[in-house]
Amino acid sequence: MPGIDSMMKAMGKSYMGKNYEGAIHGFMRAQDDPKVGNNPEVPAVRDPVEEQANLTAAKDAWPITVAFLKKNLGLN
Repeated sequence: MPGIDSMMKAMGKSYMGKNYEGAIHGFMRAQDDPKVGNNPEVPAVRDPVEEQANLTAAKDAWPITVAFLKKNLGLN
């Protein structure tokens, strides 16, 4: 995140970054998408702690994203 923060600031872009404790995704990772490893013979794994953190992040980030888009696209 520090690298992205610096780059966006240098370019004069409107930007807000936020890390969510325990969330292991970029933006809006599918909540029902299990982790898939590199070995197709090993079943996908679900981690309930990560899933809850991802869900919490998504619930917080979505209205912030919508507000950002409305503001920057001139929508009400």
